[in-house]
Amino acid sequence: MIENIVPNTLKKVVEEISNLPGYGEKSAQRLAVSILNMPRGESLELIKTFMELLEKVHPCRECGIYTEEEICSICRSEDRDKSIICVVEESFDAFAVERTGKFRGLYHVIGGRLSPLEEITPEDLNISTLIERVNKLHVKEVILATNPTVEGEATASYIYNLLKNKDITISRIGYGLPFGAVLENADDFTLSKALEHKTKL
Repeated sequence: MIENIVPNTLKKVVEEISNLPGYGEKSAQRLAVSILNMPRGESLELIKTFMELLEKVHPCRECGIYTEEEICSICRSEDRDKSIICVVEESFDAFAVERTGKFRGLYHVIGGRLSPLEEITPEDLNISTLIERVNKLHVKEVILATNPTVEGEATASYIYNLLKNKDITISRIGYGLPFGAVLENADDFTLSKALEHKTKL
């Protein structure tokens, strides 16, 4: 019988990291080893920062964007056009759109995308709260800026069907983005063009 020489604590850390989306066992091992190889002061500072992240950062009560306040600065701003909502999958998608400086409305983070294979249903996403905000704020336009992937398209289609009978304009973010891309990884110019060339559904 071959003895397992991997320290139990290291094994546990690798297993926990492997449970995160996008991490397999090999990438989890590399991350764990990278932390072990850091100078002790730096690794402790990293862990401290993670603790602060968990303590301070949470979704905005209104739109779902990650913030350190109860209501984020965008939702509180008097300069934003509250008649337009841009729907995105995750906070970093909203951050990416915001960097373009081309959008002055509000955001709504649904927290993912529909995926039958991963058993992610509409009930798992912040879609019902989107409908509530559309009604409460008397929204005139909803821009569906879910990622241009199969799941993102299915999610946009689902939301469109929920909103299509309301007296509002429903737009889909323009395809300045290549199919299969992720908003967070797109450059600012491409995102700007995608916003400028959004299409009415």
